[in-house]
Amino acid sequence: MTHTYPEPGRVTSGVLAVIVHVLFVVVLVFGIRWQQRAPEPMVVELWREIPASKPEPAVRAVEPTPPPPAPRAEPKPPEPPKPVVQPKPAPPAPSKADIDLKEEKQRKLREQKEAEEQRRQEVLRNREEARKEAEARQREEQLRQAELKKQEEARRKDEEKRLEEAQRADEQRMEKEAEARRVAILDEQQKLAQEVKVRAEEDARKRAASEAAAAQVKALDGYKRRISQKIRSRVVLPQGINGNPEAVYSVTLLPGGEVLDVRLIKSSGVPAYDAAVERAIHAADPLPVPTDPDLFQKLREANYKFRPLE
Repeated sequence: MTHTYPEPGRVTSGVLAVIVHVLFVVVLVFGIRWQQRAPEPMVVELWREIPASKPEPAVRAVEPTPPPPAPRAEPKPPEPPKPVVQPKPAPPAPSKADIDLKEEKQRKLREQKEAEEQRRQEVLRNREEARKEAEARQREEQLRQAELKKQEEARRKDEEKRLEEAQRADEQRMEKEAEARRVAILDEQQKLAQEVKVRAEEDARKRAASEAAAAQVKALDGYKRRISQKIRSRVVLPQGINGNPEAVYSVTLLPGGEVLDVRLIKSSGVPAYDAAVERAIHAADPLPVPTDPDLFQKLREANYKFRPLE
């Protein structure tokens, strides 16, 4: 069972608090009474009119002036009673429970200090380990940078060697290519001369063929023009043709100029004019044709355009 003991000094504090409250009540009551004291009365004489002055006698006895009244002594407020200081009671002897509680507090305080010291030591160890790890990483990084530098130097030397070998190979290749170009230029010049000769001969053949084709086209156009003129000379225009309509006919001829077939390719829109042109084609039979078989083959089947106003 746990016993509860009053804390030291608690009784003294209670007594002082009671005394202070009693003094405060006494001062408050005395102050209220002193403020409610009745003032002294004042005497005033009232006159309806000013009395007439009387002649003073020749000789007036001088009365002695009474002394002024002595001032009334104001009552002094009573002094507040002095607080009674009671003797401080001696603190009770600590019990076993208090001793155990104090030892428990001291033990917890020691444990707290030991825990804080352990945490501080742990922080220091962690910092030291972190420093060592940082230094180890720094050394590893330095070693890695040195190895990278060494590898870069070896790579640079290999690259320089490779560039030198590539340069020598390029020089040899360029010499071979230059020699090959000289041989190729000679061959090209010879081929070019041969091609120029062949091209000149081909151009001459093409020119001759072109001239022959142009002459053939000219001759063919001349025969077609003569055939058209002969047919037009046989056309009998019907009445009532408006404008200048065009009719296109395909005419197939025999080697002697006889008309083998006539077909209307495009109508003029005037059936009477179309029929007049077809009759004129048959009336112009035989038509003029060339004696050259190749030229006749190109003229054997051809289209002809006819208009009334041509």
